Amino acid sequence: MTSSEIRKSFLDFFAQRGHRIVPSTPVIPHGELGMLFTRK
Repeated sequence: MTSSEIRKSFLDFFAQRGHRIVPSTPVIPHGELGMLFTRK
């Protein structure tokens, strides 16, 4: 089984149980040049 097949099987499992599959997004927003973490 390839990694693509495993991923599809995983997503299908949850989709069949009423979960919604949404596209992935990056952790860091595109074009973000400022500080990602700040201290108080």
